[in-house]
Amino acid sequence: MGMTNAARARPRGGRSILKPLAAGLGVVVVLFALLVGGWLIFIALRSPPAGFAPSIGRPAAVAGEADGELQYTVDARSRREWVYFDFSSGTVVSTSRESLDWDLAFKRTDILTNGGETNPAGGGGAVDLGEIPLSEAVLPADGYLADATDDENGVENPALHKWYSYNWTTHIVNSKGHTFALRTATGELVLLKFASYYCDDGSSGCITFQYVHPDPP
Repeated sequence: MGMTNAARARPRGGRSILKPLAAGLGVVVVLFALLVGGWLIFIALRSPPAGFAPSIGRPAAVAGEADGELQYTVDARSRREWVYFDFSSGTVVSTSRESLDWDLAFKRTDILTNGGETNPAGGGGAVDLGEIPLSEAVLPADGYLADATDDENGVENPALHKWYSYNWTTHIVNSKGHTFALRTATGELVLLKFASYYCDDGSSGCITFQYVHPDPP
């Protein structure tokens, strides 16, 4: 009789433990849902990053900056097609990767130079000069990296691959503010800095950059 009473008592004890566990799990689920909901609301209501309309024609002079500093916005929103920019004409050009009449190719955040494994016939390359103002940067005589194949990212330029940072909380792409020295397909040298990844309507994929043709070293 005593054993029977003990056996009956166990289920009641088990149920008494499960109830607070279930209640605690419910509180955790509710808190998680509130956090996710608040994060989604923040993403939806946040102010869009500053953006620019794609350039039409030649680049514009940068107001308030040194003479010769130009700004251009490339519409690189396509996930399939590369957009080619030529520094000698200062515009986007319709061409092919095997040609020498372009210097930078854009597709979303990806940027290629006209050289290395992208186009062995081109002399393009790049050097990351770090966080230095465009007006104070000096062209290096060497060290320009050509495009090469990365095991994870495919063909890329090692110097330009990390021109931006990505915020996993806000899903915003920001320029790191670095200045780059570029060697064009034909061997000319350019100093460049990326300003924005956003279009004037708030959508992503419009890459705005500022550049200057300084005197060679």
